[in-house]
Order: sequence, then structure tokens, then C-alpha cells
Amino acid sequence: MLPSPTALPLAAALGGLWIVSLVTVALAFPHGTPTSSDPGAPAIPVWVTILPPLVGIALALALPGRRPALAVSAVNARPLLLTTIVLLGCAVAFPVAVGLVPLQGENYVLGKFVLLMLVPALTVLTIRGAVRLEVPRAAWRWWAPAIAVAAWAWLALLAPWIPQHDLSGYDTELLVVAAVATAVTAGLGEELFYRRWLQTRLEALLGPWLGIALASLAFAFMHLGSHGTGNLPLDVARVIAAQGSFGLFMGVLWWRYRNLTLVVLAHLLVNGWGPAVEILHRLS
Repeated sequence: MLPSPTALPLAAALGGLWIVSLVTVALAFPHGTPTSSDPGAPAIPVWVTILPPLVGIALALALPGRRPALAVSAVNARPLLLTTIVLLGCAVAFPVAVGLVPLQGENYVLGKFVLLMLVPALTVLTIRGAVRLEVPRAAWRWWAPAIAVAAWAWLALLAPWIPQHDLSGYDTELLVVAAVATAVTAGLGEELFYRRWLQTRLEALLGPWLGIALASLAFAFMHLGSHGTGNLPLDVARVIAAQGSFGLFMGVLWWRYRNLTLVVLAHLLVNGWGPAVEILHRLS
């Protein structure tokens, strides 16, 4: 694990980057900025963006009482370093490929599948013995994160100040296909990659908070290609403020409870709630 005299300044620097990003977005977009790349996505003020993950993080840290987080331990240094290097390479390669090729439409989904699911899965299955997770069979691993996710979901999706995304112009078939593809590659694939595989190894190498912060930053940068506007400094600030804050919540959930099911559920909700409501409205 990285010595604390080195880890603490790095963690502080990443925290400062997050604060600077929030201030930048608040000043540049006082009336809000879209957090989705979909056409017609409503603009959301920065406080509306960060309130749900902050509340979710606070609840995850508080529940259940004083029970400690479930630590990860390094088993073998060589497999740990090799798998972490490959995973970090994939994390860098995907947004670079999206920006340079660029990957769009079906190619975007295919590129995400290859770089964030297939190659990482083959890596962690081939190079074994990197980390050890000891997860107890305990009811609190379900009810505590469920409370945090429920509070986050209400604030992020159902609160009266949340603007609704108008999806009435999309065909039902397109909505269903897009929702399923997003559920597989984002809801499941991204959480496997950024939390289960990458964050776990970064925690073993660097400690929990620096591991969570770096995995969340990589998760934020992944959205540069799909959420970019051409103004790189503002785009970086936007993805750190929005997707980075959500990634921090997902990272804390994974660290505290090691319950990938509820982590994936939260990600499915953030991407699929709007399409699900629209589809159900049409069927009713």
C-alpha cells in the first residue's frame, strides 16, 4: 500500500480538483448544464447534481453504526501490479479512442464492450491471485446500502426540483434497444470495471480513499467522449462534477458493503429511469 505521506497529498490534490471543478461549472453554467449527452436533456444546476451523491455517501458512511468497511488485501504483488496496469491502460484507452477515432453509435458500444468488459475480464480471469475480499453473510450488507440508494434515488430522480427529460420524440423500439444496451455496457459493465476490478486493486495498492478517488476520476474521464462539447477544460470540469460525483458515491458503496448488486442497481436507475417511465407511460 502507498505510504500515507504520499497518499494524503495525492488525495488532497484530487479533492481540490473536484472542488475547483464544482466551482468552475457553477460559474460557467449558473442556470445549469445537461448531465446527459442525449438531445434535449434538461439543464441541471450543480447543487442538484451533487446533492444526491453527497447524501448517499453520508448515509453509506453512517450505516450501519460503527461497523467498519470491508477491506481488501493484496495477495501477490506481481499479479496485482500487472492487472492494475492493464486495467488502467483500458481506462485511458477508451476515452482516447472515442476522441480520436471517433467511436459513435454501434462502434461506441462495441468499443466499450471490448475495452471495458472483454479485455478486463480476460485479464482478471487469466492473472489470478491479485487481491482477496472477505465478504460476510450479513443482513446489514443489504438493508444499509438499500437505504443509501433509496435516498439518493429520490433526490436524483423523483424530487420536485428535478426537471424531466422529454423522450416523447423517440420510437419505443429505439428506447428499448438503447435502454438494454446501456444497462449491459454501463449499468453492469462499468460497475464491474471501475468498481469491482479497478477500484478494488487500487484500494489494495493505494488505500481505500485514494483508490476510490482515482477510480472515480477514471470513471468521469470515460464520459469525455460522449459528453464533450469541444471546450476541453470545461468538459473536464463538467464530467468531474457530475459523473465524478456519482462515481464517488458508487465507490463508497462498493468499499463499505462490497454489494455489487445494489451498486449496479443504482447505476441502472440513473441511466434507465427516464426511458422506463416513458415506455411504461406508452404501454398504459
